Amino acid sequence: MEKLPLLANKIKIMEFLSDISLTTIVWSVIAIFEVIVRLTPSEKDNSILNKVIWVVEKLIPNKDKSNEGKFRLFRKK
Repeated sequence: MEKLPLLANKIKIMEFLSDISLTTIVWSVIAIFEVIVRLTPSEKDNSILNKVIWVVEKLIPNKDKSNEGKFRLFRKK
């Protein structure tokens, strides 16, 4: 009897995950990595993350033409 609520929860989780696009997942993972990179003092990991973001932006182009839509590390100062 207890397996039915567990199964219902799994179905809800799968429905939620099926609604998320690959682009959203990629940018979410990069955002998490950005937080980790900013907590570390070295510049090497910053440059690696910038290169990864550059590659991702080439593969998944940003549809916004202004700098407001750009990822935080790529904004012009």
